[in-house]
Amino acid sequence: MKAKLFLSAIAMTMFVSCEIVEVQEIVIEPDNMEDTPAFSAFTEREPQTRTAISDYSNNSNYYSLNWVKGDEISISDGTNTATFVTDDDGSNSAVFTCKTGNVKTAADTYEAFYPSSITPTNMVLPATRNYVENNVEEFPMYAVSESKNLDFKNLCGIIRFSIKSDETGSVNISKISMSSDNLGMSGKFTIGKDNSAVVKGTDGIVLSCTDPVPLYNTMETDFNIIVPKGIYNPLKVKVVDENGKEINLESQSPINVKRSGITKIRLTLNSSTFDSSLEKIQITESDVEFTDR
Repeated sequence: MKAKLFLSAIAMTMFVSCEIVEVQEIVIEPDNMEDTPAFSAFTEREPQTRTAISDYSNNSNYYSLNWVKGDEISISDGTNTATFVTDDDGSNSAVFTCKTGNVKTAADTYEAFYPSSITPTNMVLPATRNYVENNVEEFPMYAVSESKNLDFKNLCGIIRFSIKSDETGSVNISKISMSSDNLGMSGKFTIGKDNSAVVKGTDGIVLSCTDPVPLYNTMETDFNIIVPKGIYNPLKVKVVDENGKEINLESQSPINVKRSGITKIRLTLNSSTFDSSLEKIQITESDVEFTDR
């Protein structure tokens, strides 16, 4: 974008001491006033996830992830980082336009992250995530491109707790926390060769329910927790009810989480199991994966 400073509306002449002085238009073009381009963002084409999980399809055994209107990504040109937003909704592809900041119109390489809170200088997975019914909050993704087409790769997978109660209304979940002695689930990370997030340290993660989530004896309630790829051995789980009572669980075997995959764990709880001693849990691993949106 060019900022123009006009010394006159049109070029004109003035007679001063019998000399002709021509006044001309001066154009100032600051380097930082380039037009910031729009970018097209796509999710992975192979079975693998972003922002909102689609309805489950029993026919394909895959989920899709769709961009949601208002989604924001960060894009870096190697020097500057800007935030981009989309008005598109419900599709695996979306056009993002600049919201704040600016990047070069023709950079050698662009790096992009979802959500926009992740940038090349702030590569951090949050320690707390919010529960979203039958969905996830801000599934992290990464893209690197030499053009304005961004093919995002999913950085993590999901552990899904499918939980029932012995008696409907007896248990309401306020949060679920997880950790493992051998692998981290949150904190600073790097990107591995397979596009997976590799967390430094062994910090765990908490899924927080703004309103306590009731359990039922006739159906399972799903709690999706985003974690990096890895084999967690053992997986340690703490389930907290609305009264602050806890049940501590530990897996009997290693838990394998794939990038862009879902590892499913089925549990049945009742109010009497809370504030009891540590219990061992068996794991049911699902082959459910994600596909393009």
